[in-house]
Amino acid sequence: MGNSGFARSAGGWLIAGSLLGIGIGVKEAFAPTPFGTFENAVMQGIVIVANTLTLIGVVGLARSGAAGGGWLAKLGLGLALAASALFLPFEVLVAINLELGGTLLGLSALVQGLGLLLAGIAVLRAGRWSGWQRFTPLLCGLYTFLVLIPALALSPAGYNAWALAGWQIPFALLGAALYQQGVAPDQRVPAGRAA
Repeated sequence: MGNSGFARSAGGWLIAGSLLGIGIGVKEAFAPTPFGTFENAVMQGIVIVANTLTLIGVVGLARSGAAGGGWLAKLGLGLALAASALFLPFEVLVAINLELGGTLLGLSALVQGLGLLLAGIAVLRAGRWSGWQRFTPLLCGLYTFLVLIPALALSPAGYNAWALAGWQIPFALLGAALYQQGVAPDQRVPAGRAA
């Protein structure tokens, strides 16, 4: 499968993972799962599936070429990919040690948000995607810092299911952008504007 086919497939998987994440967040907002129960282990397994699909989406963004090939794109996508991959073992750790796993997940969310913020700026600078789609990576990064982290910090026990469910909306939009745009056309970027 070429980059174009992979990017579009990754977009579809990212949409599926985001919808799963929204469902989990809404379910937890209305009926929280008690820690240490069988139901909690099942819920963590579903969260790991959703995070795996998000990781596939971030890989799709990197392979799409939408961010260009400059240092900002490489740094942003590298951070986003590493943090997205770390979500998987840290979610397993949450089922074993809630406090440590939760702390590491929070740090990973910050790094992922920073990476997507930088990659989002690179996508805008590269100009390879058009329309609303070009803003979606930036929106993923901005949500982390403007909504998710403040909501978690202000919530009892550092947990806010609604903010976590809302976090999936920008990723669903990024998935739609990947599905629609696929691999960015190879455009020449004027000197001095490389992302």
